[in-house]
Amino acid sequence: MSLFKTSALLAVSLSMATSATAAAQSKCVTEAESAAIMAAMMPDLIDGLRKKCSAHLPTNAYLSQRSTELVARYRVLADQRWPTAKLAFGRMTGEPGIADKLPDEFFRPMLGAMVGDALVKDVKPHECEGANRIVESLAPLPPENVAVLIAAIMTLADREGRDSAFPICKA
Repeated sequence: MSLFKTSALLAVSLSMATSATAAAQSKCVTEAESAAIMAAMMPDLIDGLRKKCSAHLPTNAYLSQRSTELVARYRVLADQRWPTAKLAFGRMTGEPGIADKLPDEFFRPMLGAMVGDALVKDVKPHECEGANRIVESLAPLPPENVAVLIAAIMTLADREGRDSAFPICKA
């Protein structure tokens, strides 16, 4: 699964695309908020891939052997970036105040489970080796760098005029 496809799946799970420019602008996120969202959802994505793909990978595959320690590394950054991600998620729903109304103990696990499930639900067994290679290739990088990299890719894709349910605010 490509990073762009992963990002696109996240976007679809978060909000519906809108044709009204004003409405889209109010639901857009900055590149920094996009990086915070990526940071917040990465532990759930990696864990979801591990669960979905473990039966389709060799026992010595990265997702099978080392994903637990990788998820722990990403959780540290996810905890740090959660306040920014939470506000951005709320704004993307069109209900900016929802982030303040739901306690983190409820909102964060619910959102993580929904996003994690949405991102991996379309991964086919034959794509698990590729997903494993992506995760293993990104693992040596600091989690912050991975979140920023994915956000930058999303920003570039958004500027190319592709329809996006995860729009980046125009500067």
